[in-house]
Amino acid sequence: MNSVPILLVTADDYLSRYWQAAAVPCPVIRAGLDWQAAPGSMVLVDAGMPGLPGWQEGWWKERTARDRIIFTNTVPDDAQAFAALQAGCYGYCHAAAPLETLKQVLNVVAHGGIWAGQALVQRLLTAVNHLPAQSADPATLAPLSGREREVARLAAQGAANKVIARELTITERTVKAHLSSIFEKLQVEDRIQLALLVNGVLRQSPIEAR
Repeated sequence: MNSVPILLVTADDYLSRYWQAAAVPCPVIRAGLDWQAAPGSMVLVDAGMPGLPGWQEGWWKERTARDRIIFTNTVPDDAQAFAALQAGCYGYCHAAAPLETLKQVLNVVAHGGIWAGQALVQRLLTAVNHLPAQSADPATLAPLSGREREVARLAAQGAANKVIARELTITERTVKAHLSSIFEKLQVEDRIQLALLVNGVLRQSPIEAR
């Protein structure tokens, strides 16, 4: 993570202290719904924040276009998570998730990735694979080896590591190694970006686009 302050938007003192522990060593700022921050800042928003606008409000479009918002709830809900990501949030997680998990969330989002629960990721990958058929530019996958292309294709379809390992007769550890290599070579941060790239929806590397 970088040293840009992480904004904590909550009225709950316990959550504020807990999030601060997860954000270390980054500085944090407690803020309200009218927060002001440098473009691209990370903002943790508590679902229980009084006065929080509905997802259909233009407030969300304005905020998510400028900042990397992670929406949290002490009672996570897949429908709410889907709405949050549709609104442009970079992540959705349990507000009181283990500190190591929260650190992972912040790290992924800091590097441009999207964080969501496994069930939601599966829904998103299914949605991507039901988009009108397109094909990625052959040059896009050129950096990959033959086996890496097979792994990328299955991962983009939403297959879990265990399924990929069984399909290709390799170990889950090997699958993880291939995925790490694939993400690095294609400059994507997660399976959702990989799916968009493999399906020809994403035409430019997310890292290059920033």
